[in-house]
Amino acid sequence: MIQKVIDWGFKPNIVKCISKILDDWFSNSTLNGILMNWEKSNKIVKPHMTPLNVLAYNTQGWGSRATEVIEFIFNSDSSIGVFSEVGELWKKFTIPHFNTFHKKGTNEKGGVLVAVGKHLKATRIEVDIDNTVIVDVEGLSEQLRIIGIYWPHCQNRNLDELDVHITENTIITGDFNASVQEWQSPKTDIRGQRIKNWIEKKKLHYIPSTCNSSKRSDRNIDLTFTNIPDTNAETLKMGTSDHWPIVIKNEHIGFVTDGSVPAINWTVYQIVLTLLQDYWTKELERANVED
Repeated sequence: MIQKVIDWGFKPNIVKCISKILDDWFSNSTLNGILMNWEKSNKIVKPHMTPLNVLAYNTQGWGSRATEVIEFIFNSDSSIGVFSEVGELWKKFTIPHFNTFHKKGTNEKGGVLVAVGKHLKATRIEVDIDNTVIVDVEGLSEQLRIIGIYWPHCQNRNLDELDVHITENTIITGDFNASVQEWQSPKTDIRGQRIKNWIEKKKLHYIPSTCNSSKRSDRNIDLTFTNIPDTNAETLKMGTSDHWPIVIKNEHIGFVTDGSVPAINWTVYQIVLTLLQDYWTKELERANVED
C-alpha cells in the first residue's frame, strides 16, 4: 500500500506518517483496539479558547455515511454532533474521540445519535420519548443541554413532553419534517404551525441557517431552537445525504484547551481513507448481510 503513496508523489514526511499508521492498522486485531491506540496520540499546543460548534446532520443511514460524518465533525471543529435518521447500523462505526448516545426510532430508518467530544463531560438525561436524545454537557464556559430530535411523518409527538427538559442554555436541533414560511420555507404546514406556537410559548428562538436544508425541495425542515443569545448557524454545501449539514455556533460559549488536543492532519486522513476504502466497503456489506 505504501508504494501507492510514493507513486502519488507525496513528500517523504507524509509517506513516513502513512507508513506508521498502516503498521498500526495491520498490527491490531480489532478496530476498537486501533482507535484506542490512536486516541493516545496528541500534540501540544498553547491553551486557547475554542468557541462552541455543534454539527447537525440528517445522515439518512449511518452505515453508508459514517466516514463523511467524521470528516464533517473535524473539518467544522465541532465538539458536539446531532445526527438524525441514523438507522439501525449506528453501532457499526465509532467516532474517534467522541462518546455517543443513541435513541432508537419508530422505524428502521429512524433514530437519533448525539456525539460529544471526550474533552467534555456528557451526561444523558433518560426520557421515554421516541426519536429523542437529551444530553447535558459540562466542561464548557457554561453548562449546555442538547436535545436531539428526529420527527418522521409517521410519528405522533406531543411537544409539551419536552417542557420540563428545557433549561437555561438549551439547544434543540434535528429533522422536524415541518415547514414555516418565516423559517426559510415556501409555506407553513400544520406541523410547522404547531412547532412555531410551541417555541413562542417556551420563549425559544429559531436559529436561521444560511439556506434551506433540503436538497430535494425548497423546504427548510432541519430546524434549530435555543434560548442562548448570539447563536447562529451555517449550512454546509457538502455531503451525500438529501439534507445539507448545519453547524450551530456561539462565540461566547466554548472551552479552554489544556494544551493537549487530538492532532488531525487532513492530508494524511484523506490518504488513509482512500487506501482503506475496500475495507470499509466490505464492512458495510457484512453489516447489511447481518441485519
